[in-house]
Amino acid sequence: MVRSTEWVESTFGRFAWRDHQNKRGAIEILGEWERQNIISIAPPFELRDARARRLSIIRCHRLVASALTRLLNDLKRRGLCHLANSFDGCFVPRHMGWNPRRPLSRHAWGIAVDVNARLFPYGSRAKQDPRFIAAFARQGFAWGGEWRTPDPMHFEVVDLPQPARPLAILLDGERVIEGFLHDGRAVAPVREIAEAMGARVAARIAEGEVEIHTPGGDC
Repeated sequence: MVRSTEWVESTFGRFAWRDHQNKRGAIEILGEWERQNIISIAPPFELRDARARRLSIIRCHRLVASALTRLLNDLKRRGLCHLANSFDGCFVPRHMGWNPRRPLSRHAWGIAVDVNARLFPYGSRAKQDPRFIAAFARQGFAWGGEWRTPDPMHFEVVDLPQPARPLAILLDGERVIEGFLHDGRAVAPVREIAEAMGARVAARIAEGEVEIHTPGGDC
């Protein structure tokens, strides 16, 4: 999936720019857009660039910072940090392929990342680890390895999934437990709510069942 430039600009902002005078393919962003939208996050595990230099921060668009942080924490939690052999940039104001005749890269908005560039160069049909691709997909990133001209190092944001939000569960005005709101649905612990209402709960996990016995239901 590839989003249109119109979607990118309407979601992440439109900026004025000019070609860099001294660096072919790079651009200079004019005005206040960069200051207002590009922020720095600290990776939760050690990342190194193509020159093996340790990265202390990643600069990205403020609207994708949460998704990128969740992605990195997910890799750490799943023991997949080693799959990021090198981190090769997120916010990089430039044209696609550093070619001034091509449109602006998604990196110019800070909504794309290149990972393992030497192992998966532009045009290669080599595939990154499926677990790596899936981790990115869970946070709204599309993988460039399936494009007409593959770019297997490249991941870019095509969706902005919202994190789960805390949700207080009240019974007759009294708070009994906390659940969360995700994708427009309320999710809450069944046992705590049922027992607060005086019911008994029998969980049969192997059968995929939870049975609630309401007060007086056994009579």
